[in-house]
Parts: sequence; structure tokens; C-alpha cells
Amino acid sequence: MTDFTGEGFRKSPAGAFLAIVGSVCLALAVSAGYSYITLSRLRVEYLLNRGHEIASAIELEARGPGRRNNPDFWQNLFEESFQGYEDSIRFVALTDATGKILATKGGLPGTLSRLSAGFASYDGISVYVLDVPLMPGRQTMGPIPHQPSGWRLRLGLKTSAADFIRRQALAQILIAAAAIATLLVLAYFLLHTLGRFLQLKAREESERRLRALGTMAATLAHEIRNPLGAMKGLTQLAQEELPVGHRAQESLKTIVSESERLERLVTDLLTFARPPHPQISRFDLLKLVDRVRNLMQPKFESAGITFYVVSDAESLLIDSDENGLCQVLLNILLNAVEATPRGLAITVNIGRIRGSRELVLEVDDSGSGLENRDPEEFFQPFATSKVQGTGLGLAISRQIIEGLSGTLTLENRPGGGARCTLKLPSSP
Repeated sequence: MTDFTGEGFRKSPAGAFLAIVGSVCLALAVSAGYSYITLSRLRVEYLLNRGHEIASAIELEARGPGRRNNPDFWQNLFEESFQGYEDSIRFVALTDATGKILATKGGLPGTLSRLSAGFASYDGISVYVLDVPLMPGRQTMGPIPHQPSGWRLRLGLKTSAADFIRRQALAQILIAAAAIATLLVLAYFLLHTLGRFLQLKAREESERRLRALGTMAATLAHEIRNPLGAMKGLTQLAQEELPVGHRAQESLKTIVSESERLERLVTDLLTFARPPHPQISRFDLLKLVDRVRNLMQPKFESAGITFYVVSDAESLLIDSDENGLCQVLLNILLNAVEATPRGLAITVNIGRIRGSRELVLEVDDSGSGLENRDPEEFFQPFATSKVQGTGLGLAISRQIIEGLSGTLTLENRPGGGARCTLKLPSSP
């Protein structure tokens, strides 16, 4: 996968794209929060205005001689006018300077006196409590009548009257959340698509280079193989003609071993450059693993390594290239033997992937693992740390497996060592 983390991410177009998306999401969130706060304040202002409007209308009815300072008149006024404001208010009360309830409609005096101004819950209903001081009556002719001092109208406004504003505020939040979620989903899919595109471009470039390398390798291999075989043959003849203890024998032996190593390299180059056409047949994968184990048994014994095969199935039929898979398993096991210290084990786990028509084969060694290296490095041609290796084993193995519609991957095991995983489509 394309790496969208670290310094490479920050310098990539994906980094700039994510920064823009993050900024837009933050702006949407801030805008939604600001709209919610503004509409919440507007809701309070609406309730305040409605409360003052009702209080003014009630107070207007109380103007006249013997009215404003008469609690009985206020009680009758509340009884008569309450029905007209019942959609907006839960209760209305008249209080004196000490907070004592002088007249009320829609509420109990003891309960109302304990309510403080602002949002509250009364009898299970959300209300907004508003206290409005009574204004002194106008002085006309004659002596100044007695004016109530500190009397106030207490209104319990139903907050449902302003629910349309609250709904607008919540709608703003939901719209912003939906927009942010949509933007994040689109960003994810765009990044995923970009990652796949970059992968395909990298693979296309790699394949182009490999094709050029394959053409060059095939040409060189053909040119090298014949003279190399002649050099090896002549050296072996010279070994036979010279006495066993001759001082040149050691040098000739080195020439022969190096010629054999070059022959293996030439063979691997030809295989990599021009892979053989797969011969598809039906066979039992478990029997193939047993055959490879028998071929590798001398290697296991000389290296002091124990080899285990773990499978729940008695038979795993597959339509594939038996010889190609045999070569792949030999390459993987040779690498595992070289990575595993003496006295430890190599384990092969074989089975079907649950819910899938794929077979999986995992080769676990007991070595030091990949040592923080990118697993894909090991599949590059000539990527090897072995003195006698060609660096083409895993590259050829992946080429064979991909030609059979499978996958070959490397990873570190949780308990230490490396795991090579081979997945192939199974037979129906």
C-alpha cells in the first residue's frame, strides 16, 4: 500500500488534500457551533419578547382605580385572561417585594415561589421563568393613589413556543455533521483511489523495468552459458589429469564451484526473464508438501532443524501448476532454512480461508525476521544478503504465483521470525 504517513505523506499531494479537507471540516464544525449558539440566544430573546408582550397586555387590563393594588382584581384578571395565553404560558403569578404569591393561575404558590428566573422544569414541562416589575400607574387628577411597591408579574413561558428555533439550531448541527461525514467518506475513497493508482503506476514502472531486465538477462544468459560450460568442463578435465595433491587443485576446485554458481545464476535469469508456461492439473497440495519435505530432508538434518506440517484437512485438491508450486516451495524453504538457527523449527500451516475459495499456505521460520525492512525489498531482483544467493528466488516465486492468480507476501511473525504466506484459488 501507498504510505500516507510521516514525512513522505506531508510532502505528497495527499497531504495537502487532507489538510484542505481537515480545514473545511473544521470550518463547517465551527460554523455549525456558532449558528447553534446564535440560534440558542435568539430562542431566549424570542421568549423574553413574548413574555414582555404578554406581561404588557395583562398589565394594560389592570389600569384603573382600585385595580393595580388589589390582589383580588389580579386573581380575577388572571382567571379571565389566562385562557387567551394558554398556548404560550404555563402559569402567571403576582408577587410582592418579598416574593410572596399574591395571585396566581396555572401553578401552586409554594412551588412558584421557589422557581428562579431562567429555564426550569415545572410539573414535567420545560418553562422559561420571567419576572417583570409592575410599572407605576399614571397620575391623573386628584390625590396620588396608593401604588404597589416591588410587585412583579411572574410568567412561566412554555419553551415549546420557541421550539421552531431550537429545531433550526439542531438542523444546522445535523446538516454540518452530514456534510463533514460525507466529506470524510469522499476523502477516504479519493485517497484509497489515489493509493491504488500510485500502486498501479509503481507496478507498471516495475514491470517495465523488469521486462527490459528480462530481455537483457536472457540475451546475456545465452551468451554466457556456452563459454561457461566449456570453462567448467575444461577445468574438471584439468583436475582429473593433475595429481590429487597438486597445489593447483584447490584453485581449480574454486573455479568449478564458482562456475556452478554462475550456472545457477544464468538458469535463474532465464527462468525470471522467460518463465515457463504453467501446466495446470489437479493434485493434492498436502501430498506436494510431503514431496518437497522429502526433497528438503537432507537440508533439515544437516542444519539441525525440525520441520512441521500443520493442517486440519486430510486432502486439499487444487487446480494449479504442480511443478511451479514445487519450485516456489523449495525456494521459500531454502530461505527459511538459512534464516533459522540450529535446533529450532520451521512450520508450514495449510488450510482453507473460512468464507473464501482460497487455500493458504504459511511458512514460519524461527529466525530474526525482516529486521524493520520493507517486505517488498525481498521480492526485488538481486536483493539478497547471502554470499551464494542470486537474489532471484523470491522474485521468481512471486512471478509464478501471480501467474496462477495467487499472492505471495512476507511479514514478521508476532512471536519472532518471518512468515511467508502463499494464497491460491482452490478447486470448487
